[in-house]
Amino acid sequence: MRQSRQQTFTTIYNNLSYGGTLRRSSKGRGARPLSSKDPIHLVFKVNKFVVKRGLRSPRNFALMTALMKKYSAKFYVGVEQFSIQRDHVHILLRGSRRSRIQSFLRVVAGQFAQTLTDTFTKRREGASVWLYRPFTRVVKGYKGYQTVRNYIQLNEKEALGRPYSKTRLRGLSEEQLRELWT
Repeated sequence: MRQSRQQTFTTIYNNLSYGGTLRRSSKGRGARPLSSKDPIHLVFKVNKFVVKRGLRSPRNFALMTALMKKYSAKFYVGVEQFSIQRDHVHILLRGSRRSRIQSFLRVVAGQFAQTLTDTFTKRREGASVWLYRPFTRVVKGYKGYQTVRNYIQLNEKEALGRPYSKTRLRGLSEEQLRELWT
């Protein structure tokens, strides 16, 4: 039986995302889709019970920023944009090879968790620092790229004090988008 056009598009879109809560469904249990040509939207979600002060505390913010800078240079991964929230991090990145992107994901998450919980000097047992596995989505097309960039910028502005809106990016005028980037 032949699939309709809409079902094919949905299947393609689902194959571009991985991690997060998708791991609970059967759709999210394949290989992580990564692209060396297209940008990747990456989200790390932290466990609030383990990281009490959140990622916006000065120590954790500086730690996460330093780790991203250090390991993006080491693995030749370009971090185009990032936003560190209280309980999650958004990163828009590009990499030249799949192995380098995977190494970046693994090392940044591991180094942050080890430094935060001080597992370099002592053994630690208990809840994990990360709530889910990192969520990644391959961003296809210019419109999708602009949407992700605006979304990450909006998250950063909200972390700095902009009031939260339920509609968020839906229906923002050109003037509001310009204000978002100033």
